[in-house]
Amino acid sequence: MEKVADRIQQMLQEKFACYQQLRLVLEAEKKAIGAIDLGTIWDTTRSKKELAGKIEEIRSQLRSTCQDSFSGMKIGSEPFSLASLVNELPLSGKTKAGLRRIKRAIDEEKDQVAHLAKFNQIQVRKYLSVVDDIMSMIGSNAGQSRYTGRGMVTQERKNNCLFRAEV
Repeated sequence: MEKVADRIQQMLQEKFACYQQLRLVLEAEKKAIGAIDLGTIWDTTRSKKELAGKIEEIRSQLRSTCQDSFSGMKIGSEPFSLASLVNELPLSGKTKAGLRRIKRAIDEEKDQVAHLAKFNQIQVRKYLSVVDDIMSMIGSNAGQSRYTGRGMVTQERKNNCLFRAEV
């Protein structure tokens, strides 16, 4: 029984390490978004996908280990929760306490990852809207009102138009 608990603890430690790496990748992505470094952004996207795959793989291993070792447990039901897993494991109090400690650390790391992911998503939208505005100014739309160099609004297509009029 203790060997299985050690294996579960090892998988939880691996999962925790993946979340820590994911947080570091998101922090690098945050810097890359601010610097508009597209190469780094693409690299972080690949890293995020790899880490998400590892986390999902560990989750599957955890589920199968528990189902194989503790046949009476209802681990197969969805949604799979780490809290319910730890609570249902037929282990000693001390072993469960160690697993709960790792679970709390994973939850804290997940919260930080979620916060960074949300922040980065907002930043990307913000920067994309700026780029979209710039591109729409550069692109010429003959039917839209524009400001000329003299500050006049014109409906005609002029080569010296500086800004579009918002309607």
